[in-house]
Amino acid sequence: MASIDMDEIRRRIRSLRISKGWSLSEFAERSGGQVTAIAMGSYERGGRTLSTPKLLVICHTLGVSLIHLLEFDPQLIQGQLSGRHIYDLRKLQQLTPSSEKSQLISYIEEIIRIRGDWKGAVLSLRASDVESLTRIFRVSHEINCVDYLTWLAEQEVTLTKN
Repeated sequence: MASIDMDEIRRRIRSLRISKGWSLSEFAERSGGQVTAIAMGSYERGGRTLSTPKLLVICHTLGVSLIHLLEFDPQLIQGQLSGRHIYDLRKLQQLTPSSEKSQLISYIEEIIRIRGDWKGAVLSLRASDVESLTRIFRVSHEINCVDYLTWLAEQEVTLTKN
C-alpha cells in the first residue's frame, strides 16, 4: 500500500464531515463529546496531532472504516462505465449535495449493511444494483436527472482496474 500523508487524511476527514452536512459542533455532539468542536477543527487544519485513538473515534462518528481514510489502491484508476461498476466512495462523498447523490449514498449504505463487506474506499455494484438504481432515478420525484447512467458518467466517480 502506498503511503498517504497526514494532510491527505485531514482533507478526507474534513470532506467526509462536510459531505454529511455537519458543522464542527454537530460533529462534537455526534461523537458524544469525545472530540470537541475546537479539537476537530484543529485536527482538520493540522494544528493538533491526531492520535490513533482519536482517529478511531472520528472514523466511528463519521461511520467509515479506518481503511477509508488510509487506503490507496494504485491498481484502480478513473474509468468509464462498463459492465462492472466500481465506485470511488471518497469522490462520491465529495460531490456537491444533490438528490441524486443522496439517493445513491443511501442505496450504497444499505448494500454495505447487507453485505457487510465494505472496506471503505471503493464499492463494486452488481448489475442488479445498477438496474435498481436506474429504476429509482426514473421514478423518483426528488431526483432531477431521470437517467442514472448519464448522471453517473458526469460525476466521474467510477473506477476500473488498471
